[in-house]
Amino acid sequence: MPNPTISLCMMAKNEEKLLEQCLNSVKSIADEIIIVDTGSTDKTKEIAKKFNAKIIDFKWQDDFSAARNESIKHAAKEWILVLDADETLDEDGLKAIKGLVNDKETDAFLFLQKNYTNETNIAGFVNDEHKRNGKAYSGWYGSFIARLFRNKKGYQFQGTVHELVEPSIEAKKGKIAAASVAIHHYGNADEKARKEKLRIYLELCKKKAKQNPDANPYFELGILYKENNNIEDAIKSLKKSIGLNPKHSMALYELGIVYEKQKDYDAAIKNYTESLRIKENSEAFQSLGVCYLKKGMLQEAYRNLTKAILLNPNKYTIYNNLGAVFEKMGNYDSAVQMLEIGTKINPNNTIGFYNLGIALDKKGDFGKAINAYEKAVELGHSKSEEIKKRIKQLKGIITSLPSYRYGFNVGG
Repeated sequence: MPNPTISLCMMAKNEEKLLEQCLNSVKSIADEIIIVDTGSTDKTKEIAKKFNAKIIDFKWQDDFSAARNESIKHAAKEWILVLDADETLDEDGLKAIKGLVNDKETDAFLFLQKNYTNETNIAGFVNDEHKRNGKAYSGWYGSFIARLFRNKKGYQFQGTVHELVEPSIEAKKGKIAAASVAIHHYGNADEKARKEKLRIYLELCKKKAKQNPDANPYFELGILYKENNNIEDAIKSLKKSIGLNPKHSMALYELGIVYEKQKDYDAAIKNYTESLRIKENSEAFQSLGVCYLKKGMLQEAYRNLTKAILLNPNKYTIYNNLGAVFEKMGNYDSAVQMLEIGTKINPNNTIGFYNLGIALDKKGDFGKAINAYEKAVELGHSKSEEIKKRIKQLKGIITSLPSYRYGFNVGG
């Protein structure tokens, strides 16, 4: 029986620098490629034609959802996969998607969009070094968004800038599930370009909020202010959204992220908890667990992080945080177990390897600690020089221990 088919749906304008990289990353699973072009004057269309893409010319309407929905309209295959030109998928993601489209029950899958950046002060920033095409990024900030869903169900994107298909799927009683697929997003890494994009988006959203003053435009404004590190206006806009719709779970969640970034963990916990009362999701449980961890409330941290794992067992950062909880409890065996899972899920899990080294070090398993520390250094951990000093100390300790003297291959 043939595999279900996939339409890759995109919108683009002047994306000649990044489009080929994107299409190369996904061409093996796309049965057709549909690109809605909103007025390119560069080589975007020429590049798209090399991949046999169907190109639809579309007049820009100051509305990202309108362009997205135009691309869906032309999709002929069973599933729709949505990407932007500045995004890529990796081999693990491609393999996972091949399995997801065989799911008989689920209508849409949430992927983790990793927005790579060197701006460590952005709300929701995850310290996780990443390299691509000779460029290094300090980490990423992310969100779970539906990017793979069934076609011919009448699903439509909503929102002027932060366009989402999830509300339409939920309204039609579709089933949405999280998947272990990462979307690697590089378009926000250039700080100058990111700020210009945010300026344009803000103008669009302000105009929309004026025309239609309901919860969603204010939610979008709040997200944009948050991404622009304008915390005061982010809080005002998100509170306005919640005031207009007290059951806006995403506005509550995003407000929690803002408060967490400000280290106001009590306010963050309150908003995450309210968000989860309306709708449970792995991200909010994880964030809640991290806040309790920061407050030293280890049992509460453990309880929420385990709930996060039940909803998304393939997210390595949850295991990193659980490892930290067990390490603070002094339960080094469980810490090691969690961190080993996290590093197995993501072999480039720099923080996971560093934390694993610490847990093994405290446990007294110095040989394995050296291995973990060396891997963290190899992956470019920001504390590499400090880690190298500890590796040297541990090798000295091992050499002086009688039980390690015979036949022990240091670091092997």
